[in-house]
Amino acid sequence: MIARRSAAGAAGLLALLMLSTPALACEGSSVLFEDDFSFADPAWGGFDGTAIENGVMTISIEATRGYTLENQAGFYADFDMCVDVVQRNDDPGTAWASLLFWGVDYENFYTFDVATNGYIKVSRLQNNRWLSPVEWTLTDGIVNAGETPNRLRVVVRGNVATAFVNGQQVAQFRGQPPADGGLIGVYGAASETAAASYDFDDLRITSADGPLASPQANDAPAAAPAAGTKEKKL
Repeated sequence: MIARRSAAGAAGLLALLMLSTPALACEGSSVLFEDDFSFADPAWGGFDGTAIENGVMTISIEATRGYTLENQAGFYADFDMCVDVVQRNDDPGTAWASLLFWGVDYENFYTFDVATNGYIKVSRLQNNRWLSPVEWTLTDGIVNAGETPNRLRVVVRGNVATAFVNGQQVAQFRGQPPADGGLIGVYGAASETAAASYDFDDLRITSADGPLASPQANDAPAAAPAAGTKEKKL
């Protein structure tokens, strides 16, 4: 398990910021799971470093570290998952927040990583070794900067996952989902120089039978930066 430390979320500020978030949500016809974080659901584990209060789940991460949190409420095969997140870190070039999916345990899962400098990535931890199914890729005018909320969304159909930020498709790839469905969760990384915290709100999972919109031409991701620009923090 990854090292954790306690912290409280700034729920009032998050609620105010959410007023400017686009009304974009999971599109499926059936709700499989949702958490408004109105109370601390024990399915999140109650680990040190996780605070759930006033409608927000905050994870706090020490400098140079990563923080993985998997929900134990169920396993999911085809699904449409979304969450709102506010990021607080000192360097979005080396720190970010993520949606976790296709989880088996804490050594095997995928993450959809979003940094507030506009870069996105898909990572895979397999037998405790990191892979990059989608390398760091710069999006243009899609990811909100600073502490403005972003809505992260992942739609899984079979072995194909499609990732969105604020309603715009930014990645699609083929993976290796667990045979009988996988766990979901969240992930966060801190920079080399300072601790970070991430506020998650309105997590929702629906069936994957809703529309899968394609991005407009001017929303297509730009070329990826040189390899090694960012690294996962374990």
